[in-house]
Amino acid sequence: MAAHLRPRVERARGDTGDLMLLLGWTSEEMPRRCGASAAAERAQETHQRIGVGDHV
Repeated sequence: MAAHLRPRVERARGDTGDLMLLLGWTSEEMPRRCGASAAAERAQETHQRIGVGDHV
């Protein structure tokens, strides 16, 4: 997720409607993209933190 969007997304606290209103989005496509991007970032952070596959 783009760094400039993170504070706004956190303010919306996961509510798609609030997020769309805050960012001026009229389509639900952008929240889906934003959510997918955030999920990928969280997965990468978790992988680095716990070292999945490092000791195989």
